[in-house]
Amino acid sequence: MKLRVKKTWADFRHHLQYSALIYPLIIALSIALVNLIYTQTAYRPPQEKRIDIYIQSSSASQEFVNEFITPIWESAVPDMELVNVVLLMSPGGENDYYANMQLMTYIAAGEGDIYMLSSSDFKRFASQGAFVDLGDAIEQGLIDVNGLEINSAKVVEVDIDADGNMVALGDAKQFGIPAAGLYKFATDLSIDNRDMVLAVAVNSNNEEPTIRFLNALVQATRAEVPDFFK
Repeated sequence: MKLRVKKTWADFRHHLQYSALIYPLIIALSIALVNLIYTQTAYRPPQEKRIDIYIQSSSASQEFVNEFITPIWESAVPDMELVNVVLLMSPGGENDYYANMQLMTYIAAGEGDIYMLSSSDFKRFASQGAFVDLGDAIEQGLIDVNGLEINSAKVVEVDIDADGNMVALGDAKQFGIPAAGLYKFATDLSIDNRDMVLAVAVNSNNEEPTIRFLNALVQATRAEVPDFFK
């Protein structure tokens, strides 16, 4: 014989109070699971079909940067499936632990094809061999630097000898393109370009289209110095 216990209002109220916690939790976990599955299964362009750009800036808008980059991407490297921009924390000097750790993590992991960094960060990593020597690309006309002062982005690579001393490895090389003079970064994207340098990561797996895109970016951002910088 089955016994049926009549449900009371108190039982129903207790159930609602319990459900008020468990149902939202179930919904939240379900959404998280769906997002995780999508993240794991969504199509991602292979490295040779994408260009990733890392820019130090705390003032730029991701939306405006994407809108600015898209036509350059479509014109210069239409064979690329994705040109992605990541805005990094602005440099805060050697004592800014979080900004330095973020930048070091990306470079050490071999992520990114183009970096736009402060002059000090650029020189620090260029001296350690993190960027491509652009000298040949400039000589071959693959990157048009006419009218730009580029000598400030020449850096000497260094290494540590057996005695722990820092030694130079040859002459200075053109590891970057100074962004001074590329004032559309400031006027259109709210990025202070005056002490920034553009460079190509040595671990880039698609150097040829990356350099084509870098050249197009340099040409697209040329402008006269804005009044607010005078």
